[in-house]
Parts: sequence; C-alpha cells; structure tokens
Amino acid sequence: MQEHELNERKWYLATKVLTSGLNADEQAEWEALKNDLAFQQEFTLVEKYWLKMDGLPYQQINAEKDWKLVWDTIRQQVPVREQRTAIPWLRYAAVFLVCMAISFFIGARFSGILSNSDNTAQLTTIEAPAGSKTYVTLPDSSHVWLNAKSKITFNKDFGAENRHLRLEGEAFFDVVKMKVPFRVETPLYTVAVLGTAFNIKAYSDDDRATTTLVRGLINIERTTKAGKTEVTPLKPNEKLIASRTSNRGAAFAGEYTFQVERGVDAAMETAWKDGWLSVQGESLNELAKKIERLYDIKINFQDEELQRYRYTGRLRQLSLEQVLKALSLTSPIEFTIAEKTVTLRENQSTKSKYNSLQVP
Repeated sequence: MQEHELNERKWYLATKVLTSGLNADEQAEWEALKNDLAFQQEFTLVEKYWLKMDGLPYQQINAEKDWKLVWDTIRQQVPVREQRTAIPWLRYAAVFLVCMAISFFIGARFSGILSNSDNTAQLTTIEAPAGSKTYVTLPDSSHVWLNAKSKITFNKDFGAENRHLRLEGEAFFDVVKMKVPFRVETPLYTVAVLGTAFNIKAYSDDDRATTTLVRGLINIERTTKAGKTEVTPLKPNEKLIASRTSNRGAAFAGEYTFQVERGVDAAMETAWKDGWLSVQGESLNELAKKIERLYDIKINFQDEELQRYRYTGRLRQLSLEQVLKALSLTSPIEFTIAEKTVTLRENQSTKSKYNSLQVP
C-alpha cells in the first residue's frame, strides 16, 4: 500500500475511534498503530481538539472558515521546526476533524420536523461531496452515514417530537427506537420507521432507487397515479426497487415500477460505509457512476459495448488506479487517466474471454 493510502487508512480508523467505533478487524489494525509514535502524537492532538469543538458556529456552517479555525489552532501547537513534516497529515486530520465535528455538533444542537414554511432559512443541510463520505449523529442519537455526493436536510426543530428529514443520494441509517416515527423523504417515496437500520440509494442521475432493510421493520409510503397512498412493508434482507420504465427526462421524472426483492445480501448493500466498493450483478455503466462519485472524476466510454459487462463482488476502496486495474483483470478493459477524467476502452486481445459476462 502506498504511503498516502496508508495514512488515509490511519485517519479513517482514527475517525471511527472518535465517532462510531471500530469493528473487530479494525480494532486489530488500530492496536498495531499504537507502535506508530508519530501518528499517535498527531492523533492525541486531534483528539484533544475534537473534545473542545463547542466553539464552532454550527448553525451557520462555513466549512472553509471552520477548517481554518481548527487548522490554525492545531498549527499553533506545533513548533515551527516540526511543521514541514507535520503539516501534511495534520492538515488531513484537521479537514477530517472539521467534517466530522460539523456533522456531530449539528446533531447535538437541533431538534424537530422538516417543513416548507417560513422556517426554510433555518434548515440544516449536511452534505458529503463527491469524493468523500460523512458520518452524522442526529439530535435523537440516530446515526447516519452519507455516501459520496449525498446530503440530508432537516429543520432546526428536528428531535424528540418530530423526526423527519430529506435525502438526496445514498445513506445508511441506524435509527434509535422512539415512539415518534423516523421519516426519510426521497423524491419517489417516504420511508417510515420507529427503530431500525436500513440503506436508501436515490441518486437523481440513476434510473432506479432502492431501499434495503438490515434489521427491524420499515414501511415505504408512496402516492400512486390515482392519488392513493400505498404502503409497502419490508422485513430484514428485503429490498424495494423502484425502476424507471420510460425515457429519462428530468430527475425522477417518468414512470416507475416498484417491486420487492427478498433474500438480498444486506451486508453487501451497506458495505460502502465501511470502505468497500461492492457490486451485485451491476453493469459497468452502473459501477462507473459509483466510481465517479467515490473519486470525484468523470468516466468516458470509448467503446459503449463495455457498459454491458456485469460484476459481482467487493473491493476495498483503494486508489482510483488500483480499482481500475482490478477491473481490468476481470473484464476486457483498458484505461487512461488524465487529471479528473478516465477513459475506458476495450482490450481486444482479451475480449473473447468475457463475452459470457455481457448482458443477454
């Protein structure tokens, strides 16, 4: 693993230590890092300021301003003679700290229901831009992991009396059980729960939206063309799939069909939040969209036939080049990377080996 990827992995683990906690495998990695004295010194400093983040202006979020505040504070604690070597990873830590602290303390400050009234100016939006993911603790102590290019929006009164938010993109929710329903609104339907864990994927540039239940029970509510409310219950390891059947127009426009798939691998569906790139019978065209969001790039197909190849499996989210090399070992593709653009083309010498993998 290259040095910069190793350091990114260290700070990924550090962030989970400060927020959602480590699983067994990650805990073993963390224990091994205790021998890395330089990293431990940086982490100790970051942890110190993580616990003192109450002074940031979270109701009016300014990521650049907040980052500078955290970075300037950390820099003051590092002797000038050490800054040349410390700055790259302290900078990374500071950026990670601001993103996570903004998410956490927004959750600690607000409580209520989302509305379209005059309170619009008091809506809070938490966003994971392309190329990143964000973890959030909401005011009711529910946990949310936002995938790349996703965001949630809720009113300043979100909390004990009403729990209603909007989602654009993909998120995994681990909801604390309360008498008040937790409602997630998407452009196609609303997911209503009391206490459960589930994943919603509803990107505006996809032709389908999905909701997968990990545990508990959820109801998916949507309004039919006749104006009636239709409720679809889901049990663990079930997934609702909303597929567009008409030609694409505006985002979420056109006709959709709704079906429930049973016996799905919920762990694969939610593996992205733990640093995996997972696919289950998805075309390269669908996979390319995931890679674009994950690495904040644009993928062009020189040969459109490549879009038909399908993949199943999961891959650790390493560097972009490593992911593309892994794909080239399992399908007849070649690639070039020019700044933030990737071009995929067929590898004619290996094409005949993979014809069976194409969509019928």
